[in-house]
Amino acid sequence: MGLRKKTKCEICEENYAEYVCKICKRNVCLDHFNLSNGICVVCNESLCELCREYLATETCIYCGKIICERCSVQLDTIRYVCLNCYYKSKHVSRA
Repeated sequence: MGLRKKTKCEICEENYAEYVCKICKRNVCLDHFNLSNGICVVCNESLCELCREYLATETCIYCGKIICERCSVQLDTIRYVCLNCYYKSKHVSRA
């Protein structure tokens, strides 16, 4: 809301944008906006599957969940593990 001029949705480029995503700042129409959390559908699909707060940057090599930097542990230069799998593996290796 609060857009001054008529702008097309940056996702579909058909409908007029009525909202601004609070994460990426895209101008989007109602069809591409999640009213409950104030973000566009692209950001909603890209949210970390653990915290649902930040955009995901990696994929856990064990469970396949997309995870943000805060919810991941970097094993080496290219492999990441989510915190859930990391703590499960630590618990199992101690037993």
